[in-house]
Amino acid sequence: MDTEPAASQFPPNFLAFLKENHIDVDVYNVQKDLPRYVRILRFSQKSACEVCELVQQIRTDAKCEVSEVDGVPGFLRIANQDTKLSQLRAYVAGDIIGMDVSSGIAALSLSVEPGDNVLDLCCAPGAKLLLLAELLAIDVGVSHGTVTGVDISPHRIATCRSLIKKHAGSNKGFVRLYAQDGTTFNCRAPRTKWWDPAEIREVQLEHPERKGRRRTTLDKPWFAPKLLSTNYACSGSDLYDRVLVDAECTHDGSLAHVQKYERWGWEHLDTQVVNNNRSQSVPILQSQLLENGWRMLKSGGVLVYSTCSLSRFQNEYVLGGFLSRHAENEALVEVIPLLQNQVAASPIWQPSSAEEWAGLEQHRGVFVRMKCAVRLDPRVSNTSG
Repeated sequence: MDTEPAASQFPPNFLAFLKENHIDVDVYNVQKDLPRYVRILRFSQKSACEVCELVQQIRTDAKCEVSEVDGVPGFLRIANQDTKLSQLRAYVAGDIIGMDVSSGIAALSLSVEPGDNVLDLCCAPGAKLLLLAELLAIDVGVSHGTVTGVDISPHRIATCRSLIKKHAGSNKGFVRLYAQDGTTFNCRAPRTKWWDPAEIREVQLEHPERKGRRRTTLDKPWFAPKLLSTNYACSGSDLYDRVLVDAECTHDGSLAHVQKYERWGWEHLDTQVVNNNRSQSVPILQSQLLENGWRMLKSGGVLVYSTCSLSRFQNEYVLGGFLSRHAENEALVEVIPLLQNQVAASPIWQPSSAEEWAGLEQHRGVFVRMKCAVRLDPRVSNTSG
């Protein structure tokens, strides 16, 4: 692999973008030392012995060290980042998928419980959606939760559908997908006991006028199993128990993603990250997604906001702006149990000089409220960001 410093490879426009967004270019130099991560599918259904055998098999195929990630259930660390998934028998057999542990942390931080209705407001390409469906399947006999995935692009939502159909198995019965704008999405969670034919018949007897009523196009899922696409299921009025806003961003914080432009051509990095005024437009979009996610969340529910950007304008500024619009007794930033003494997280950015505090003095209280928020700096967390 090319060990030339990142700054010597990046085009001038991208370097200017990094400077404008206060991103240290040296962070990209750790990419060559990072491992590759995969997630074991249906991990909760596997015994400790089965997991050990799977790890040993992957170790044999990858010809390098493979280990479980402490504190992040179901994730494996493959020491050689150049390992191709297609060379692993576990991948071919559908036992693992590629997924960075940082993405897993975003989904697991929701602390999903059986029976929860979960909204993934920016769900493509679908790896977190698949994980959330698996979490709901644990103790499914207790109650039936759901995962609702939303993405504005029909092409990307089709990718999610393919992933769910290929890997979710019976869990796809909990998933519905909408090709809609996450900033305006307003379809409520499915009705209680959407899966129970007896309940559906009872409601139809009480309200016969609803039986043949057609849904509007807005309410109809782009993809859903039959029971989750019925008039009954889609006529719920409840908000969601958990909301994930893994927001659209400039992807500068995904080191593995940025490194791909070495093959694709650095000129595409300019087009997809730097140009089209994205530094200004993306934080506005993120704020709109966060606000709508909050509107769709039940009182007392849990919302996770995450990005794969290192820009303070897409992270601390977006979260800080949100908190300035919502009182402390309404929105509270809590400690993420998953990150306690397991994965090495870093504190968020805070102004540290009079120059940085200029224009932010009135928001000192907001930064105090954000003290439990974290960053996954690749230099510290050993993840792709």
